[in-house]
Amino acid sequence: MADLGISHAHVNQYGSVQSKKPVTARSKIQLVVHATLVTAAFLFVAALVFGIVG
Repeated sequence: MADLGISHAHVNQYGSVQSKKPVTARSKIQLVVHATLVTAAFLFVAALVFGIVG
C-alpha cells in the first residue's frame, strides 16, 4: 500500500467508540427540527395511504 505519511499511533485506540461531545443548543434544535420533519412526512404518507388527503 502507499505510504501516506500518516502515523496510526495516535488513532483512536479504543476501537470505533465515538467520544461523547457535549450537547449544544444548536444540536438540540437540529434534533427537534429533524424529528418534526420526519414525523410530518410520515403522517402525510399515512394520510395519503388512508385516503384522508388527495
